[in-house]
Amino acid sequence: LLHDKHESCDIFSCIFDFSETFLPHGLFQRLVCLCMEYVSRGKARNDSFIVYKNFARFERFRGQKVELSEHDQIIRLSTSESANDTIAVMESMLFKINSNVLNDRLKWQTLVLDESTGNFEPWQEKTQIDSTFLNLANFLDSL
Repeated sequence: LLHDKHESCDIFSCIFDFSETFLPHGLFQRLVCLCMEYVSRGKARNDSFIVYKNFARFERFRGQKVELSEHDQIIRLSTSESANDTIAVMESMLFKINSNVLNDRLKWQTLVLDESTGNFEPWQEKTQIDSTFLNLANFLDSL
């Protein structure tokens, strides 16, 4: 895989900060694989994945573009629209990886960009996720 030098679309931005412990080698790649599998099981088939060593781009649903990138101890999530449910899906995947592979030893902070201040602030889920639409629990249990 190649390093990507792509400029991210920062309509909505979130980071998963692993600096409290560390970002294990291979975790980003596992997360990208889960995303690919999750999107491929969705209602709309998606063949538009772009994957590099430190970057992935895909459409999640309804044309929502999602970009993931890895830099040092941070995984950055950028989307084409504000999407608390996308953050929740990524967090659920990180919890799954942490539980199954790392014996719950991994710690991270989820921070979202506050556009009014330009600072990253702790994320607090603001929307109720439609579990019938996401069907995430069944997906994660099937892995």
